[in-house]
Amino acid sequence: MIKLLKNNFRITNDSIILGIPLIIFISITGAYLDYAQMAAGNLPSILLALITLFFMVSAFSSGWFYMTKKAIKLSKKEFVMDEDRTKAVMDLFRQIPSGIGKYFLSFLSFAFIGLLIMLLVTNIIGLIGIFTIGAPDIDSNLIKNFGSTIMEHRAFLNSLSETQLLNLFYWQILLYIGFSFTMFLTFLWVPEIIYGTKNALVALFNSIKKVFHKPLKTFLVFIIFAIIHFFMSVISTFASIHPVIYILTFILNFYVLIFSVILVFNYYEIEFLEK
Repeated sequence: MIKLLKNNFRITNDSIILGIPLIIFISITGAYLDYAQMAAGNLPSILLALITLFFMVSAFSSGWFYMTKKAIKLSKKEFVMDEDRTKAVMDLFRQIPSGIGKYFLSFLSFAFIGLLIMLLVTNIIGLIGIFTIGAPDIDSNLIKNFGSTIMEHRAFLNSLSETQLLNLFYWQILLYIGFSFTMFLTFLWVPEIIYGTKNALVALFNSIKKVFHKPLKTFLVFIIFAIIHFFMSVISTFASIHPVIYILTFILNFYVLIFSVILVFNYYEIEFLEK
């Protein structure tokens, strides 16, 4: 596992160019969401905005994940001249349109099936929670004051009684376990689409089979993946303290995202393609 992580750092550093389309897409998406929020005044316009976002994410995912696959392949290739390597790295941008052409429908299906899975899991968790914990004992007016800053979170928690805090804690644990288990089962879904089959539904079942084929190794990689993102969420909480910290956290978030995707792809290649 240490060898995998060391190799992953090297590949990530060699493939840092993946951050350029990622930053551009997130910036465009953010601008579009701001516009959609102002322009969407009725249900049809809201649905149109969601469908458009669906297509945007599917198109980007298909191109970017294919570019990631090519970047990993390129990192394993040796070059005599640095100029040749630089040219090959810049040519990775050409893989985005190719990836969209090959995998757009796959990731459109992936997004749709993923949404259905999340709705199903949410409902199952809700039913389990109602029967085991009981309905959330929190006033809806208090939830509106939840806010987004640390101080607002603290004020929200201070407004709850001990019984409500305990109820909220049990619900958080249940949600965390439910969604973590779902993420673990679908952990290899994206690389299965890119490396295995373009059919998103078939890829889902194949990826779950691969998870159970090597459950301990896959779980260890999943835990590393989860720990990395947990620490990033903690760090991001304090990003607004200072502009320099915010910029550093912003850059680190993109690096961690690229590292995480390459980690999953690299693990998939090593365990299920090379052996």
